[in-house]
Amino acid sequence: MKVKFKQMKINLILFVITGFIYGPAFGQTTLIDALNKNIIEVQTTSPDSCFSDLSTLNTILTCNKIIGLGEATHGTHEFFTYKHRLIKYLVTEQNYRVFIIEGSFGGSQAMYDYVVHGKGTINEALYGVSYGVWFTKEFVALVEWMKEYNSDKALVDKIKFYGCDLNYSVNAAKKVEAYLTKEDRLSTTLKKGFDWVINENFRRKITKEDERQKNHFLAELNGIFKNLEDKNDRELLFIKHCIREIEQSLELDFANDKTSITLRDKYMSENIDWIYRFENDQKAIFWAHNEHIKNDKAKSDQKPVGFYLKEKFKDQYYAFGFGFYKGRVTGYNRAEKRYDSFEVPQMDSNKLTDAVFSQCVYPDFILDIKTANENTTVSKFLNTTLHQRTIGAGFYPDGEKRYHYRMAKLIDKYDGLIFFRTTHPATRLSK
Repeated sequence: MKVKFKQMKINLILFVITGFIYGPAFGQTTLIDALNKNIIEVQTTSPDSCFSDLSTLNTILTCNKIIGLGEATHGTHEFFTYKHRLIKYLVTEQNYRVFIIEGSFGGSQAMYDYVVHGKGTINEALYGVSYGVWFTKEFVALVEWMKEYNSDKALVDKIKFYGCDLNYSVNAAKKVEAYLTKEDRLSTTLKKGFDWVINENFRRKITKEDERQKNHFLAELNGIFKNLEDKNDRELLFIKHCIREIEQSLELDFANDKTSITLRDKYMSENIDWIYRFENDQKAIFWAHNEHIKNDKAKSDQKPVGFYLKEKFKDQYYAFGFGFYKGRVTGYNRAEKRYDSFEVPQMDSNKLTDAVFSQCVYPDFILDIKTANENTTVSKFLNTTLHQRTIGAGFYPDGEKRYHYRMAKLIDKYDGLIFFRTTHPATRLSK
């Protein structure tokens, strides 16, 4: 009985402390009033509307080289359509010309050819990017706008489309193999190596023989290309980076779990840096999940892409996180192995940033975190570790918190935040 009473006393103390920490600061009029003075209303998500309401972003975004556009889920209609609107604004008003997405580096060349040169079909282009989360009507609408925009432009003024990920190196391997075949340099040994990479047999259970095969294949592949002069040949430069993608992907596959979790974002940032330089330092847009674009100043071995971009580009990289309070999301149903629409459980807690934002005067808004941090009340909120929604390609209806939320300080994650109070599922393509 004494033990039970002691535990009840501890729980009461913790409850009082928690209320003291969160009660006065979050969910109260003072904080909401302070936030209301710092937010910019999102008046429309329509990509076809004028940009008069975005003029306030001019001073925030004008001096940047790379803009990160995140998303708390991979299946939210409003995230897709508003990013479409922002991209049109950045291209037409701010002279951004390079678009980089969380998708296959080598495979996205099909999308590059589609939007830049009008080659191929939208289906071929989407399959090249290789990520099912982008198979939505909203994303296709953005791609078709890019293609139309490029139709009467000189190459230097066109929007160039790239992927930066390394998870699916089969496309890169096929491109390098085709290039060597064209140049009559594909040896029998290299042919076997490409078959090994493309069929991905090593993924089943990596053995010492696989390790030997990997090292031998990469050594011979790099040896062939050392003898080829660049001569500023863009095709050859691109093929050489496809080889780099193959190296990255194999290193990721062969690494242990602890190491592999740190490699993907590191190499994605390397690829973004290469694309930026390959396109002559033209201003770029990076589209990926919040967990990739975030700056994340927290001390951890698992650094996101945004950490490396901020390290290299300093204040010329601006990370926009996207958040929401309630609604439905399109996600992969792992049990039934198909995409589906899910209701995201509502969480009314002052420990959830999205629940706090839901009390603001505007249902949808933009928050420039650097400017807002100058307010003492808002700064306390931004510098407190709180839950933030985060949902990837799949959704877990059982509500496992580790899949639906991340704990962090907003000040450490983003330079700006775009918030929607109520959201709807993205529309999957029928084919």
